[in-house]
Amino acid sequence: MMRAHAAVALAACVFVSTAEAQETRWDAAGHVTWLGEHRPADQVFEWGRWLGVASGGGSVGYYWTPHFKTELDLSASSEGEDYSFEAIALPGQTTPLFVQRDHETRFTTASAGVTGQFFENVWFHPFVSAGIELLREREHIETLPPPVPPRVVAVTPAPETDTRVRYSGRPYFASGFKVYLSDHAFFRMDVRTSWSTDGLAALGWRSGVGVDF
Repeated sequence: MMRAHAAVALAACVFVSTAEAQETRWDAAGHVTWLGEHRPADQVFEWGRWLGVASGGGSVGYYWTPHFKTELDLSASSEGEDYSFEAIALPGQTTPLFVQRDHETRFTTASAGVTGQFFENVWFHPFVSAGIELLREREHIETLPPPVPPRVVAVTPAPETDTRVRYSGRPYFASGFKVYLSDHAFFRMDVRTSWSTDGLAALGWRSGVGVDF
């Protein structure tokens, strides 16, 4: 009789452990990022350049199985600054006037994707992710008045400001790992790349902490 009771108890424990291991669950994390955004060449910038900014945000994910998760992520960056110079021809002058423009750009992204997580019931979990992100790019442009000779002051461009907002969608891919600090708290780090028709559009090194629930 005691052996029968022990066998039933053991079977119950195995069943409960298996059910807990297979139970779907949520996780949430906050992250900080060093983000590099590639700006392709255009009429103002004759060469491509990279903007380095700090970014922060959060994500929430739902585990359909212990190894497969869907995830939503929101993030916003600090302002990245760069400069451009535009040559303006002046009447009666052989030397053009160079106008400096200051560009301040801020990036906001909202993304949805899927994650494949490796290993089970261990403290270290590598993962890979892929999905689509929507990018909002806000660029504030300020034109500075240049120093000019007195005789051409009348044709000097007046200081002006302009704000441009652009939206785009692009795929992303990420690879990283989670390290559990306790049963439900973890540290997370990953490298995330975003892509456009011009190639690599963004590169982010992200780290943060989160919880399972």
